[in-house]
This record gives sequence, structure tokens and C-alpha cells, in this order.
Amino acid sequence: MITDVLEKMILQLLLKRRDNQYTVNQIKTALKFSNEDMPDIKDAVNTLYSNQFLRKEGNKYQIADLAIQKNTQTEKVKKEESALTNEILTGKFDATSLAKNFSFGFVIMEDGNDIMISSEDTSTAYHNDIVEVELLNRRGKNRYGIIRKVVERAKTKFVGTVEKLQGKNYFYCDSFKIHTPFVVNDIKEDLTGKKVILEVLQWGNKQLNQIPSGVICEVLGVSGLPEVELLSVIRDYELPMEFPEAVMTEVQAIEDKIEEDEIALRKDLRDLYTITIDPISAKDFDDAISLEELENNGLRLYVHIADVAHYIKPDSAIFDEVLNRGNSYYFPRKVIPMLPEKLSNKICSLRPEENKLTLTVTTDFDNQGNIIDQNIYETIICSNYRLSYEEVDLLFEGSKHPFDEEMVHLLNRMRKLSTYLSKNRVRLGYLKFDLPEVQYVFDDEGYLVDLKRSEETESHTLIENFMLIANEYVAKTLTKACKTTLYRIHEEPEETDLIKIKDILKAYKINFKIEPDLNKTWQNVLGCLPTEDYHRVFDRLVLRSMKKAKYSTSRISHFGLGIDYYTHFTSPIRRLCDLIVHLQLKKHVFHKSIQENEKNNLMSNCLFDYAHISTEKEAIADESERSMEFKTLLSFMKKKVGEEFEGIIISFKNSGMIVELDNYPVRGVVKYNTLSDDYYELNDRLKIVRGRRKGKVYRLADKVKVQINIVSEDIYFIILEQLKQEHPQIQNEENVEKKKKSRKFRSRKDKKSRFYK
Repeated sequence: MITDVLEKMILQLLLKRRDNQYTVNQIKTALKFSNEDMPDIKDAVNTLYSNQFLRKEGNKYQIADLAIQKNTQTEKVKKEESALTNEILTGKFDATSLAKNFSFGFVIMEDGNDIMISSEDTSTAYHNDIVEVELLNRRGKNRYGIIRKVVERAKTKFVGTVEKLQGKNYFYCDSFKIHTPFVVNDIKEDLTGKKVILEVLQWGNKQLNQIPSGVICEVLGVSGLPEVELLSVIRDYELPMEFPEAVMTEVQAIEDKIEEDEIALRKDLRDLYTITIDPISAKDFDDAISLEELENNGLRLYVHIADVAHYIKPDSAIFDEVLNRGNSYYFPRKVIPMLPEKLSNKICSLRPEENKLTLTVTTDFDNQGNIIDQNIYETIICSNYRLSYEEVDLLFEGSKHPFDEEMVHLLNRMRKLSTYLSKNRVRLGYLKFDLPEVQYVFDDEGYLVDLKRSEETESHTLIENFMLIANEYVAKTLTKACKTTLYRIHEEPEETDLIKIKDILKAYKINFKIEPDLNKTWQNVLGCLPTEDYHRVFDRLVLRSMKKAKYSTSRISHFGLGIDYYTHFTSPIRRLCDLIVHLQLKKHVFHKSIQENEKNNLMSNCLFDYAHISTEKEAIADESERSMEFKTLLSFMKKKVGEEFEGIIISFKNSGMIVELDNYPVRGVVKYNTLSDDYYELNDRLKIVRGRRKGKVYRLADKVKVQINIVSEDIYFIILEQLKQEHPQIQNEENVEKKKKSRKFRSRKDKKSRFYK
């Protein structure tokens, strides 16, 4: 797409100046591109020249007669179309390409047929604004237009820093997608280097060369301080910090004590040996587990989930705030909870040696891990122990652990059951991705001192397996009990996605078997990867080729899990969907009054809204958490400028390759123009980069030694050395080719020697 756009921009420039000749560098300057974009501009110029749209004298280019003729014909068609009135469409402005210093953006259309907008034609639109765009050209595969009106602003307040230039104060937004600076009015103090919130009062005028402007409405603190950067993300995404007074009033009125009348209505499981397993830093425990041995070596698994719906009703201020928040937000050293602390960390948290109200799913298994029977009950439990993943893994690894014989026996039985469940999940089509998250190590003042990759250990898998059993059963139960519910769905990938992955892997001499069962086929894709480095690269590539999981009232299977009926039931303390599911169980399975009102009820129209809110808020949580992670990584890596590291190439972009370091879970950019030994070209379809003159190749999963060059809006590396590769298939293939060539050469030489003899 970018190459097509560049070609059109170059043609437009040279058509306007058809009597003049320009070098590639002069074209770059005229289009206001940077040196980093030179490889793309050279590609576009070479393509235009080879298609006879440009002619060349020495190292200078000029528009060719063919292009002039085609332009004349195009202009004629445009006038004819214009006479019929240009179409006005509405869409969302995407300034991502402007943030990357390209001179164009896009208006994103619901039908997927997006419209390209030159930077000169963006009017006063900013990223995510809803705009009206006049469609100028509907010919060919690309559409072009001019933004005529901003219908709705995505935001009027932005987070960023203040800088002083030539005596004037300018505001630079933290988000690079807000592509211009703003003039700051009425500053009574020096705010240079401070993190602030700017409210835009005037959006500028491009025709009058007028820069947008605004006023500072809040000073957050000194830019770069950990607590200030966290606050800036919270403000930028407008995350709720304090609970409204009406919510806190309702919470304070909730009794901690469980009445005997309520206990009498429930299945009493307080004598059942029960444990929780969570991260060592966790404060809210919404799930607990128990295991009983049955006859014939069978097992009964209990999954106990905090009965949050007992305390929260749809006609309450608390429920309104849950709808506002959607889920909890997790940042390094900070959690913004969905529920107030009295509920999330105390009343509803399944803390040890405290009576707690729960909903319990029981599952009976035979001695091979096959499900025999399942039920769900309103229960009361008393957890015996709080365990951490780290402690349980010590036992599973055979290391020294803190458990007595009873606990060791219980955990080993759970481990055996989990192993059966894992095998069954694979049989059903579960896709296992190796995608470790970032673990942060902070000092006492909140500064990041180290980074590590998280690992999914056996204890994590055990809890995940048990929660999946409960979630699937609840989804099936509610499907039978009521007309609809909230499902967690993951739609099947398109056939084109599989073809793209197949083409890329084929270029790396990796083949996989395509089967009638699509889940099995994608399992084969992940299973054919030969090394851990390949998994670091291709697991992410495969995941990105698939659709995102979301919440829906339509029952669609969860492709990644290989489950036909699936929902989220096991985290009602921190997810809206789970709380809605609990309320539905109360109403349709346990036949309790849940005190609905006209605005908030469990009818299908409201469920549709709840699914939308859950999906939308989950996306905001993901984006805000990634934003904070990126700020934290940038701050950490600024101290590493000049240092050398080893890493692997994990992806290719139009202007550079992305390298992930081995020591740290950090990714950075290597611009192609920093590879000084050749002019490198990207084959995006096959994901390889090849030098034009010397033929040197960079592939995905290549090992490289890099130096950290610049840390600004991103992390930039310079490649120092291409290290010994780990491409088993490719190396074998290359060795075969070398042997073939060697045999051919010897054969010709032998023939010649015999002839001369």
C-alpha cells in the first residue's frame, strides 16, 4: 500500500513540474520525507522508471510522455465523475502513517474500503476523529479523498510535555499519532519538561498557516518520573481512579457477616480441603479449588468462584460503576480495580480461614480424565491455604518446597488430572502459543532495574485447565437455561490467512500438513516450527493472522481453545462479563431475584450492550497497559544506549526490521538505511530482506548482534554482526544445492578433460 501511494505522490510532483528534472534525493526533499524513507522512495522511482512513466538522464528523472497521456485521460474521467457530484462519506480518521512521517493518512470505513488522505487535505482532523470525507477518485484499488468536516472529536484533552522554542511554549502530545504540536496559551509559570494535560480550544487552520492551540488544565509532574508517567497513562485513557460517593455509600452498607439463614440455603463445603493458587503479589482471590478421590480411582474437582452477584444487583450504583469500568486495569505497581477494595480484597476475596459465599462447579472424572458428570451449586467454603504459583512449581520441579504430606498428595493428584486435561485439550484442537509477558523488577523508589520474560509453568497450566472446565460447563448450562448469554468467542481464521502463513513458511523450507479439521491444521503450523527462536517469531505471526477473541451474544465456538460453548465465569471480581454470567445463573439456574430495573436487566438487548462494553473496555485495558509498558521500556533502555546485545529478527516492516533482544523482552527497529554494505529490499510476502548487489539475506529468526543507537519515540538498533544462524531446513536445502552445483561443475570438468585427452 505504501509503495503504491509513494508512486502516485511522485507522479503528482513531477506532473506539476513536468519541465524539470530531479535526482532521487531532490524528490525526497520536495515531498518532505526524511533520509529514513529513502529506500522506499528509491523503490517507487525504480518501479515508475521500469514502467516507462519516468525517463532518466544521468541520475535525474523527469515525467515521461506515457504518464502525461495517462494523467490527461484520468483528469478527464475525474471531471466527468465530478460533474455527477463527488460522494461524501463518513468514517474514522487514522493518523498512524502521519505519525511515521509519511505525508498521508487514511479514513477508515466500516466496509473495509479505506480512503487515503494527503496530509494537505486532512483539514483539522486528528487521530480517531469521526470525519466527513469527499471521495475524489473511485478508480482502481485505492480511493482518495479530502476531509471536509470533523463530525465528532475523539478527544479534546491530551497528555504530553511542554517545550519552549524561540520564546514560545509548545505542547507535544505523548501519542505520536497526534501529529502536530500545539501552541500553549496563558502560561504563568515555566512548565518546560513538565507532563501536563492540554485542553484544545482552537484547532488551527491549514490555509491560514494557523497552529492549533489550547490551555493547560492540569500539571501532572516532572516528565520521566515513574509515578508521573503512570498518572499520564491513566489520564490519557480517562481511566476512573476514585469511586463515586453513591458507590462507596452502598459498599459501606454491605455486611461482612454471613447470616445463618443464607448458609442454610447453600451447600456447606467448609469442611472440604480447599486451596487457592495465585501470583505471589495477588490481593484478590476469586477462585479456589478442591479435589476428592472417588471410587474406581475417579476424581471430583471443585472449582469455587466468589459469589459477587450475591452482593451486587443490577439496580445499584455499584453495578452502574462496573459498567463504567468494564474490568480491572493492571499496571506495574498499580491496579485500578473494577470493584471497591472492601468487595474485591475483603468480602469477596477467598482468603484463607474465612467463610466465603461461592458458586461451585463440580466435575466428576473417571481414571483417564474423562468427564462423567457436572453440577453447579450455591455454596459456602472456608479456604485452608493460600499457595503461590512459585511454591507449587518448586514441588513440581522436584525442588525444596514448604508443603506437608497431605498437601503434596493433593497437588500431585491435581497435577495428574491436569495432565489428562491438557492431552484432551490438544485432541480437541487447542492452540498453544509461546508468548511470554514482561516481568518487571523495581527498586524501592519505583524505578525499573531489570526485565524478565514470564513463563507459563505447570502450576499456571493446572489452574487454567481447571478454570476452562468450569467456564465451558457454565456456558452449556446457560445456553440451555435461557435464550442467550454472554459468550467468549474466537472466530475461525480465513483461508487466506492460512495461505499467507504457508507461503512464508515455505520460503523457510518448513512444511506442514493441511487437514480437514482446521484446528488440527493450525496445530500442525505451530508444531512444525523447529527451534525456540522460530516459536519466538512465528507464534506471534500466527496469532496476529487470526481474529481477536471477543464477547458476543451469538454462540460461536472459541477456535483457539477448540471449544464449542465457552464463556467467562471465573473472575467476577475483575471482569464485567463474569459478573453478568453470575447474575444470569442466579436468575435462570438458581431462580433468585436479582432486582433488575428497566435500564439494567438481563434481557437480550441489554446483554448485547454488555457484550459490546466488555469487548470495548478490554481493548482499552490492553492499549493502556501496553502504553505504560512501552513508556517503562523506553525509560529503561535509555540507560543502555551504546551497549551491545544479541537478539533475533522477529519481523520486517517497510522501513526496517524488528529485532528482539535475548537478554531482555525488548524490541527495537533496525532501519534499512543503516545497513551500509548494500541496498536492501524487502520481500513482504516471503518475509525476507535481500541485498541488491551482494545478495546477502536477512531472514526471520536470524541471530544478530546489535548496538542500541537511539531511544526516542522508539528504540533503534544498529546491526554490528550477523551471527551463526539456526535455520535447520534452510541450511540443509542450501547444502543440497551446493552439492548439486559442485557435482555439475565436476561433471563438466570431467567431460572436458576426456574430450581434450
